[in-house]
Amino acid sequence: MKSKTKNLLSEGEIKKLVKVNFGDSCEVSGIEELKGGMFNAIYLVRLVDGARNGSVGAGRENRTKGLDKVVLKVGVIPGTTLLTYERDVMPTEVECYRLIREQTSVPVPEVLAHDFSKTHIKSNYFFMTALEGVPLSAVSKKMEKENLGRVKAELARHLEQIHHVKGGYYGYFSDDPACQYSTWKEAFSQMFRQILADAREHKVKLPYQRIEDVLKANLFYLEECDSPSLVEYDCHEGNVFVREWENGYEIEGIVDFERSFWGDAMADFPAAFILTDDIRKETEFLDAYLKASGREEFTGADWKRFLLYRMYICVIMAAETFRYGAVYAKMQGTWAKAQVEKCLKGLEHGEA
Repeated sequence: MKSKTKNLLSEGEIKKLVKVNFGDSCEVSGIEELKGGMFNAIYLVRLVDGARNGSVGAGRENRTKGLDKVVLKVGVIPGTTLLTYERDVMPTEVECYRLIREQTSVPVPEVLAHDFSKTHIKSNYFFMTALEGVPLSAVSKKMEKENLGRVKAELARHLEQIHHVKGGYYGYFSDDPACQYSTWKEAFSQMFRQILADAREHKVKLPYQRIEDVLKANLFYLEECDSPSLVEYDCHEGNVFVREWENGYEIEGIVDFERSFWGDAMADFPAAFILTDDIRKETEFLDAYLKASGREEFTGADWKRFLLYRMYICVIMAAETFRYGAVYAKMQGTWAKAQVEKCLKGLEHGEA
């Protein structure tokens, strides 16, 4: 996907980063841009055998760990036009991988090296282990229904584990105490109002007053959230990698945590099933999540929160279209605005 946010590197720049992080003897045998992402530039970097087993530069540790390929993720150049919450988000992803690997059994890549100094290139970047499988989005339509149901249930159990990783405040990852909120209600209110301000700045046509009125009228539902869980908020089929084994496809790994925040675990539901306007239709996922979390039912209040979180992500999708080509921007913007309208009706009319 073409996007104005991608910081595309030359072959020479990538080879330089490999040597800086893995030693002068580490040689590159091939580079492939992975074009599925919509925000960062991502490359699959293949390494030659001699580089893996040879000596490294003085004082450097060979952190490739015998791997013949790694993934390089390149951040956005500072000063690029972004939505407010997107600024300097790469450290969030690196931290999430660390927390998840330390506190859960959820399969995620291992970060091999990272550099946020902007010394060698103009942006942040990090190297991580490569996954062997394919995005669920590439195979879900051809999978047997029973197999897809198992994968959705497996995803539910993984997300439930991720939600056991707890933070010390609510909101997006930040070192600024002013952005660390004591309640989810306050945090989400500020997050939503900020994305509305961004949308206005980019002249996105939305029913702003209706959104603000509905948000104000329904914020009390968020008082049920009593601890800040790690929320991936981008766990759609494109970020869930699967591999085929004897008994069918299974989840190999989950990627792309840069949009994560500390908040209500249920916020992951609309993000994981962005094309589903009612999570209650995803019975395999929802039943598995309720069982794993020890909950008996998906309540009317849960439904209201789902609609609030779905409306939020759809406003984001409408607001971010400024960075895409005209055709794709129109397609995504039209779809996202229609979903916002559906959420508004559900919240305004008290449907449950």
